[in-house]
Amino acid sequence: MQRRFLLLSGFLAVVVAAAPVAAGSTQAAPVDFAIQLNEYVQVQEALAADDFETAMAELEEFARITDEATRALAVHALEAGDIEEMRARFKPLSESLTEQALPQGFARAYCPMYDNGSAWVQRDGPVRNPYYGAFMLTCGVVDAAAGAHMDHSPQHGGTVFMAPDSFHHIEGTFPEPGLFRIYATDNYREPVDVSTWTGRAVTLEEYDEATDEFVEVRAFDLFPGPNGEYLEALIPTSDPNYEAPAEFAAKVIFQEDFPAERFDFIFGALTTEAAVADAPPSAVFGGAAPEAVPLAQRILPDIPDTALGIASEIASRDRQIQDLIARGAFTEIFIPALQAKELALALQQAATDLPPASGNQVRIAVRHLVRSAYLLDWYGDLGNKNNVDSAYAVFGGAVGEINAVYDIQ
Repeated sequence: MQRRFLLLSGFLAVVVAAAPVAAGSTQAAPVDFAIQLNEYVQVQEALAADDFETAMAELEEFARITDEATRALAVHALEAGDIEEMRARFKPLSESLTEQALPQGFARAYCPMYDNGSAWVQRDGPVRNPYYGAFMLTCGVVDAAAGAHMDHSPQHGGTVFMAPDSFHHIEGTFPEPGLFRIYATDNYREPVDVSTWTGRAVTLEEYDEATDEFVEVRAFDLFPGPNGEYLEALIPTSDPNYEAPAEFAAKVIFQEDFPAERFDFIFGALTTEAAVADAPPSAVFGGAAPEAVPLAQRILPDIPDTALGIASEIASRDRQIQDLIARGAFTEIFIPALQAKELALALQQAATDLPPASGNQVRIAVRHLVRSAYLLDWYGDLGNKNNVDSAYAVFGGAVGEINAVYDIQ
């Protein structure tokens, strides 16, 4: 620790000496921004790998080659005494870089969980969270090139989920009785070779109270198809999920020694690729709203004038979410969930004439609803029904508290 402090002190002295000391003096021009980002990403990747010493060394180099304003943020992070403090100080540095135009090959990423939401820059690819490291390495979303991961439209007539790495898109299909297939595409919706992937299609699970886990009762191996185009499992005629309606929990291992990622598919009927080819663009992409209007604005709900009216609208969104969960339409949950979040925040402002106990009940319910709405949005994209159910348990409980205050049946 003493040696690192001495090295750091010497480095800071160099930084101070290099700064302008009089009016009209100039500082050496920083190197190309892409080179700066490449060095910054070395820090981000070291933090994601829980490697404090490497992060410190790479950050020293980044501070040496960047501009004066960014150097001050880097120096502040270099003064951290451990990796958790460095992560906290890495946030303002990272968010200053995300505000700039990024060269090709780099992408903004965002984690909704760390410190009320935190952004960073990384190489365009799977999420590698520098704030949590191995604890929650893939927590976050990547905003890559325009038209990349925001396209969740099916290419084979199935249901598409985002993988937890925020890079791969997983499409489950049920093209004929007894045949379950999974296709994968990357962040730009280009096909991915899955010949090295493995996994299982689980058709029945039972909950074990002793371990608080779901135990597989019936599962069938997923095998790669020709040229690694897809994974498929053959379901025997004796299985209740042999034909529609059918439910499959696909547990997919992208890379050897990595844990399996879970995706829950519910098929009310067989899927067909012709349905995608024949559908108009509005049916595939979820509406004909003008692209110039951001999605966040397109889904904003109309806010009623009264608190009771707002609470009634929240209850309506709750019923929509229940229906979507029952149908397995997890990727559609985000609209009513985020609308309910906006309504709940409006309710908190409108509920000013309640008795103190009821007012506190509403405030606590709003807090729980807002957080669980974000989780429903996130888990819905990932397609993990267990996580969706857990988030909805909190969301539904919060709605129940609001309904009780306003006597909504």
